[in-house]
Amino acid sequence: MAEKLSMLQEDDDVPNRTQKKLCQSCLNKDNKTVADTFCSTCNEFQCTDCSNVHNVLSVLRTHKLVNANEAVTKQDSFDMKGLDRCNQHKKIIKFFCEEENQLCCSTCAIVDHRKCDSVVEVQKLAGKLMSPNSLVKEKLLASKGMAEGIIKQIMSSKTKLDEDVNKIPETINQVRDEVIRMFVDLDVSIAKRAKSFQEETLAKRTIKQSQTESYLSGVTTCLETIDSVYRNGSLAQQLIVEKKMDNDATTLYRNVNE
Repeated sequence: MAEKLSMLQEDDDVPNRTQKKLCQSCLNKDNKTVADTFCSTCNEFQCTDCSNVHNVLSVLRTHKLVNANEAVTKQDSFDMKGLDRCNQHKKIIKFFCEEENQLCCSTCAIVDHRKCDSVVEVQKLAGKLMSPNSLVKEKLLASKGMAEGIIKQIMSSKTKLDEDVNKIPETINQVRDEVIRMFVDLDVSIAKRAKSFQEETLAKRTIKQSQTESYLSGVTTCLETIDSVYRNGSLAQQLIVEKKMDNDATTLYRNVNE
């Protein structure tokens, strides 16, 4: 039986440590418990109580358990920059619930999806669900194209507006030569109104341009991540990115389209 530790300063994610290893499931509940077992599939150290879940859930029964002191944790060759971790528990994503269409870490699978009938390991599911072309990337590329088009149109409109406003004094001067006394006051009035209209219109377009540039920045960042994962990541990592970034891609597409 694993015993509770009162003091342990070493972080559980540090590899190759010589101190006693902690149960990562217990750490999520702020309990520091010595790990007796290591699950190479979950890539987690577990105490006896937590590892017994492998005997309860059928989806976990094929996992390989070894003594914690003999374990060597896995190291991913590609840095997912946190995308492969569960938002709630900050643990590595290992499962996908087909019933609720959600990515899950081992804690999610045990606590939140225990009654679900279709919790599958990501490694086994990745090759089946991945399509030749990334749907998320297609959304982002469409958003990028629209954003670039909007910015180009705004910049062209601003240039045309400047040209049109700059022509106003010239037109007024021509009229002034013919009826100077009549148009002296009109010259000042129109110039002020034109300037006010220019400033108001430019301000609106500048705000719209800034918003679109922000969306474009978000799209570009997502695309860079998508491309990086598809170049260097595994099928499982590609699936995780697809699922985690789908909502972001949809939101960016909707914002740019509006």
